[in-house]
Amino acid sequence: MKQKSTNRDIPWPKIHKLDGLIKDSDEKVPVPLHEKYIMEDMWYLDTPEARPIFEKQAKIIKAHCYKNILDAGCRHGPINKILKSEKYTDYNYFGYDTSPEPIEIAQKEWEDYPNINYACASWNDKIDVGFTPDVIVFSGVLLYIKDDDERQEFFEDYMFRHQCSNAIIQEPYHFQRHWDDRLILNTITNGGLDFLYEDYDVDEHYLDVPVFAGKRVIYDVTIKS
Repeated sequence: MKQKSTNRDIPWPKIHKLDGLIKDSDEKVPVPLHEKYIMEDMWYLDTPEARPIFEKQAKIIKAHCYKNILDAGCRHGPINKILKSEKYTDYNYFGYDTSPEPIEIAQKEWEDYPNINYACASWNDKIDVGFTPDVIVFSGVLLYIKDDDERQEFFEDYMFRHQCSNAIIQEPYHFQRHWDDRLILNTITNGGLDFLYEDYDVDEHYLDVPVFAGKRVIYDVTIKS
């Protein structure tokens, strides 16, 4: 998979293994996928440059008038700020993440909003979200499942478990503009989500924002009637 290299004049995460390589080294390192991270690790996703990634997800939520939102691997749930800024407030939200710090920050920020709740948890945990979701958001998390068959099985089981017919999936595209050729990305946009088209109607939205791995695909997914 050929990638384009870029300079670091755009928002870029801290990747310690990459910083340890000699500049002209041919050695490659995988993009770290941590189940536990601190906010500083993902700071580039909270910049104005990255905001369109979450604005598009919020736009899909509004377009479908989703009222019960389950956000799997939510970090601190940035779509809530966008929905609030656009005066879309009549909904219930439950977000969870495996990292304590973003969840603690989100819980404090939204503690006065009884319709918005967070938990530090994994998708393997049994979680009572308090409602049957209209939509489940998977924003940059399904790539953690590296095997295509396992990813399909997980997605179908998870949607069935929550009796949900709609999903919003966001993933980095398999060709990037803001990148470093010494990195290896476990991308799933080049076939890893093909199973969706068997049972779901899928609208694809392509974004190219000026941040690290800023080419993103957002899938608006609805089960076929």
